Amino acid sequence: MRKVLWAVLFASQLFSSCRQKVTITEKMAFPQEKRVQAVKFPVGDVMNPSYMIQKGDYLLVRSGQPKKQLFVFTVPDLNFVCATGNKGKGPNEIPFPPMLVESRTDTLYVFGYAYRHLKSLKVDSVARVHLTERYEIPLYEAFNHMHLIDDSVLLYETVMLPQYAVYKYDLKNRKSIDELKIERETPESELTFDTSRGYMAANDSVMIYVYLYKNQIDIYDVKDFRLKRRIVGVYKPQKPAFRNKELYYLGVIPGDKYFYALFKGERTEKGENRSNTIEVYDYDGNPVALYRFDIPPLYFYPDEKNNCIYATHPSCMDTLLRYDL
Repeated sequence: MRKVLWAVLFASQLFSSCRQKVTITEKMAFPQEKRVQAVKFPVGDVMNPSYMIQKGDYLLVRSGQPKKQLFVFTVPDLNFVCATGNKGKGPNEIPFPPMLVESRTDTLYVFGYAYRHLKSLKVDSVARVHLTERYEIPLYEAFNHMHLIDDSVLLYETVMLPQYAVYKYDLKNRKSIDELKIERETPESELTFDTSRGYMAANDSVMIYVYLYKNQIDIYDVKDFRLKRRIVGVYKPQKPAFRNKELYYLGVIPGDKYFYALFKGERTEKGENRSNTIEVYDYDGNPVALYRFDIPPLYFYPDEKNNCIYATHPSCMDTLLRYDL
């Protein structure tokens, strides 16, 4: 298997060297590996939680409830504060499931108030939620994994044909700045099953792209989309299909110091996927820690200040989880 890995590394290096200088490394062992147990926090109603984001002293969780679509909790104790985001088409109501936009500020940005509106919300000192500003995007795309960098530059991934791509858009001047087309690797298959499919995260300096069908992480310079480093682990090259897929990375979240990648792993000899783990790297791509869980997370968010991770699990529709690291 290691021979296969190095063959992949060599081929990637040979191809990339013709275009730019890229550091390609084999996935290394983590200096810290730890198994952690979940602390459960019942929230009362069946919230059906999914994506979450932390802003200051609050954790905001997207809900599948038909009326309120955002639930607010204090951190790290996860006490319920309020529910907001009424579903509907009236003023300040949300007609679509809200997309929580990452940024390095304490302001919450939400996409979903309309086809092209990105709004900012603020949770004040008494935990009231206010709409503070609205940006209008003069185009509509299949926005995914939206990140706000440098205060007003929107970074997002699209899943439109013919390939996956990452775009930068200047919200203040309302113009596109740059784009990165993720090279399609299996064009004979549907785009959903192309092995270039992945998840994107970013801060003001780098953009990270992790792959669903490959044990691989790419780190780009966010200013010019130059590929800086590629980390490749052992995996079996595959042609994904509806069944028997080998899933690897299921998501990635940027923290202040590190980024956190949710890793599924290849199937065991019995045909079962390993439990989800979270891999922690610094922004140069150096391994920091690997966490294993008694209840594996599906959606999660790291809290570096309180040294914990918040999460949800499909079997806990009325419960939030906290892993103390």
